[in-house]
Amino acid sequence: MTPAAGVVSRRGARRIRIPEPWLYLGPALLWFLMFSVFPLVYTINMSLRDWGSADQPFVGLANYAEMISDPSLYQSLRTTAIFALGAISLSFALGVAIALLLANDDLVCKAFFRSILILPYVISDVVVGISFRLMFHPILGVMNYVLGTRGWDWFGSPNLALTSIILAVVWHLTPFFTIILLAGLLSLPKEPYEAARIDGAGSWRLFRHLTLPMMRPVCQVVLLMGVIDVVKVFAIVFTTTDGGPARLTEVVGMYVFRTGFRYYRLDYASAMALGVVVAVAILAFLAMRALSERAGAALVPSEVGRR
Repeated sequence: MTPAAGVVSRRGARRIRIPEPWLYLGPALLWFLMFSVFPLVYTINMSLRDWGSADQPFVGLANYAEMISDPSLYQSLRTTAIFALGAISLSFALGVAIALLLANDDLVCKAFFRSILILPYVISDVVVGISFRLMFHPILGVMNYVLGTRGWDWFGSPNLALTSIILAVVWHLTPFFTIILLAGLLSLPKEPYEAARIDGAGSWRLFRHLTLPMMRPVCQVVLLMGVIDVVKVFAIVFTTTDGGPARLTEVVGMYVFRTGFRYYRLDYASAMALGVVVAVAILAFLAMRALSERAGAALVPSEVGRR
C-alpha cells in the first residue's frame, strides 16, 4: 500500500478514502485534543465565569483582577520562590559533583552506579513523600535515630518543615540533573583538556576555564527544566505537610488545589493555574531564546578565524 493510496472502505455505494498519514497521526492527535486542548479550553472558560453561581455568569477578567490583591497568593509565590531556590541549588550542586565523579575513568563499577542513579527519579512523587514522612517521623523515624535528635517533628515544625520538603525534592530531583550533566560531560572534546594539561593546568583550573564554559548551555537547560519541575510540585508537599504548619509550606500548586477543591473556588483556582502556566511559559521562552542566541553567536567565525 502506497502512502498516497490510503485505505478504502465501502459504505453502501459510496467509497471512503482515508489518507494513510491520518491513520498514524489520528490516535495521537485525538489523545492530544482530549487530554491537552480540551482541558485547557475548559479551564480558560472556567476562569472567565463565576462558578459559584447557579447560572455561572460570564465575569470576564474579574478572577484575574482578584489575583492582584490576594495576599495568600503572594505568600504562596514567596514560599515557592524560596523552595525552588533551595531545591534547585542543592540539586544542581550535587548533580555536578556526582556527574564529575561518574565521568572519572578511574571509578570502579561505573556502569553499576550509572544504572542505579535513575532510580530515585522514576519513583512516584507520592511514594517519595510518604517515604520521607515515615523516615522523618518524630518517634519512629530513622532520621532522628541516626542523628540522635529523637522527638524532632521535622514536617510539623515551623523551622524545619520547608527544609525537610526541600531535602525530599533534592533526593528526588538530583538524579535527573546528574544524568543530563553527565551526558554533557561525556560529550565534551578531549583535545582542549590534553593541551591544558601539557601547559600545567590543574583540576580546578580545568573545571573553571574549560568545563564550565563548555557546559554552560547544558547547565542552562538543566536549570530551566528544574525550575519547571519544582514550580509544579504538589504531591510531595501534599503527602508530607499538606501546606502546614500554619501554611508555611503552602507552595503555589498547593494553594491552587486548596482554593479549588477545598474552598470550591474553581473559577479563581483556574485563573491562578493559568497565570502560573503563562509565567512559566514566558520564562521558558526567554531562556530558550537566550540559549539560541548564544548558540548562534558561537557559530559565527571570530576575527582571528577570518584572518
